[in-house]
Parts: sequence; structure tokens; C-alpha cells
Amino acid sequence: MTTMHAPGNAKRLRTVLGEFSTGVTVVTYRDADGQPRGATMNSFTSVSMDPPLVLVSVARQARACEGLTGNEFTVNILAASQLDVALHFAGKPRNGAVSWHEPETGPPRLTGAAAWLQCRPWRTYDGGDHVLVLGEVACHDARRLEPLTFHRGEFRRSGLKLPQLPRTAAFDGRPACAWVGRVHELHALSDAGNSGEPLDI
Repeated sequence: MTTMHAPGNAKRLRTVLGEFSTGVTVVTYRDADGQPRGATMNSFTSVSMDPPLVLVSVARQARACEGLTGNEFTVNILAASQLDVALHFAGKPRNGAVSWHEPETGPPRLTGAAAWLQCRPWRTYDGGDHVLVLGEVACHDARRLEPLTFHRGEFRRSGLKLPQLPRTAAFDGRPACAWVGRVHELHALSDAGNSGEPLDI
């Protein structure tokens, strides 16, 4: 039986929202003194293709909230190898300098990211205890790197790649239900850790 929780239960709500896996970004910009700054964020989404708009959700108490207001910024989508970068910009500084790329124009970005989107300020909106910052994508690029992900309050790799499943398993058009189910079992084992007992597939 499913237990319903009241909307005011913030801890439970955070747990439920944590079931939605996301990528991890560091949003970079220049502060009032022209110094490069950044903040780790997983609340990032595409909004529009025409015009090309993306959104990041920034906590009101964060320094980045003021820094991003009316300012250009870059969304750096982190690669799986950049856990230390994510932690650094989440308030756990690493040893050694951050590797920045300084373009001729526009905000700074991080080197080694899986992808990046350089944005011009578009709009900001009230988002309760967050501010919703929309940016218009001015330029972007990507590399085929494994992304860093965030799920259930933990940083993770994206895991196994699902195979290209056949549309049918028989000539009568029936779907490959049993085969698909076994794939899901494999994924469950990869998440929980195999107990050592063989899986009958």
C-alpha cells in the first residue's frame, strides 16, 4: 500500500525528487571584479529551441544568484571524470587550480567538460526560495564523453547502455516483453550489487 505524504514534509519531498536522475553542471560567470566564478547545479533544463533558451534554478542565498542576475554565463555539463570539479564548486574546494578557458568574448568556461552552452541573459523569474534564470544560448559545443549524473543524493556514472531492442520477438508481432524484463533485472543488479548467485537468463 502506498503511503501519501503531506506536501509540507520537505525531507520526504526531497527524497521523492531525488528519484529523478539528472546531469551535473557548473554554471560559470564573471563577478563584479571580472574574476571567474562558478556554482555546481543539477537544476538545469532546456526551455526553447526558437529562440534557444535554457534555464538554471539558483538558490536565493547563493552568491551565484546575485552574480548571474543580468550577467552572461556558461553552463558546463560535467563529464564523469569531473567529480572533483563538481565538489569544488559545491563548496568543497580541491587541491590545485581550476582549469579555466578564457574566450575572447563572453563568460569563462571549464576545460574538460562533456558539453558547454554560453548564454546571454534573457529573463529571471521568482521560483520561491530559488530564482529561475533563463539564458539565450549564443554558442555551444559537445564531446562524446560519459556524463556525471546525480541520483538519490549521490554522484554517479550513467551506467550500462541499453541495447537497441528489437521491435518484436516473433512473426506475429508480439513485443519482446520477457527479454526486456531481463534487461531491467541486469540493471537492478548493477545498481544493488550482485549477491554472487548466477542470474538465469
